[in-house]
Amino acid sequence: MFLQDIEPGIIVKELSPEELTQILESHFDKAFENRADAAVTPEISEEAKAQIKQRRIQDSRYRLRLGIFVDGEIAGWHYGYSTDAETYYMQNSAVLKEFRGKKLYSKLLTATLEVLKQQGFQVVTSIHHPNNPAVLIPKLKQGFVISGTLLHERFRFLVELKYFYNSDRRQAFNRNIGLDI
Repeated sequence: MFLQDIEPGIIVKELSPEELTQILESHFDKAFENRADAAVTPEISEEAKAQIKQRRIQDSRYRLRLGIFVDGEIAGWHYGYSTDAETYYMQNSAVLKEFRGKKLYSKLLTATLEVLKQQGFQVVTSIHHPNNPAVLIPKLKQGFVISGTLLHERFRFLVELKYFYNSDRRQAFNRNIGLDI
C-alpha cells in the first residue's frame, strides 16, 4: 500500500474500497457543491444500485484510491482505474473547500503520478470542465496536454487531458496533431 509523507502533517496514502466509499459518502457532495448536473439521471431500482455498487468494488481492473490527509483529517482524494494495460483514467479527484488554496491538489497529483509510474502505466488521461483552473493549471504545469474535447449528456462540454511518461510517445502525439515540437 502506498504511503508518502509530503511534509509535516500532510500524508498521501492508498485507501481501501471501503475507506474510499466512506469518504465519498461523507464528503462528495460538499466537494462538488457548485456542480451543475443536467437532470438525465434515470431512476433505477435499489437492486440495480446495489449491483452497480458491487461491480465497482469487485472490478478486476487496476484501481487506485488515494486520500490526502492534513493533521490526520481527510483533505481530499483521488480515484481512478486502468482503461487498458497501459492507460490509466483519473476518474475523480477533489480537495475539500476548507483545504483549498494550499496546493494540496498539486501534491496529490504528484503522488498519483508517482504511483502510476511505479505501476508501469504509459499514459494517464482525465476529463474536466474547461472552467476548472484549480485542476487544469496544476495538470498543465505537471506536463499534461489537452488532447480533445467531448460533450457529455450530464456534464456538458469537457476537455480531455493526457500525460505521457515517455517523451518519445509525447513527441509522436505532438506530430500526429501537427505540433512537430
